[in-house]
Amino acid sequence: MEAFIKDRNAVTKLGWGGVNVGKMGHLKPLPSQVFEIIECFLYTVQYGQLILVIQDGIVVKIEKIERFVISAKSREIRCVTGDKSLKKHPMQTKILTELQSIKYGQLVIRLDNGHIEQIEKTEKKRINELEGLYGDGI
Repeated sequence: MEAFIKDRNAVTKLGWGGVNVGKMGHLKPLPSQVFEIIECFLYTVQYGQLILVIQDGIVVKIEKIERFVISAKSREIRCVTGDKSLKKHPMQTKILTELQSIKYGQLVIRLDNGHIEQIEKTEKKRINELEGLYGDGI
């Protein structure tokens, strides 16, 4: 599986495992473990969210929150098993693009009834003009 991430200078071709196939520019390849966690989450969780915390362009923490909704419909289904097929998830390219574009911040993927309901991107940027008298931060 491949994703193409557009950079100002080049188009980067990444496999689902995060392996760099094309020119990277300033983007860093993501470890295959990150993609495996995202893929597993997308195919197995019905309700919940996955929070990816990024520092210096690297995923440093992943939080998985899974909720179970008990209803008449869910009582009929014994266990939810994900379709672990080789086909690419429809939102894979969007998730990879958003994840690669964050240097500092977080990406939250929310699932509702097994479908991506929302992708939240929070990016933190240091504003150099607001530095203190001796170069300390905000």
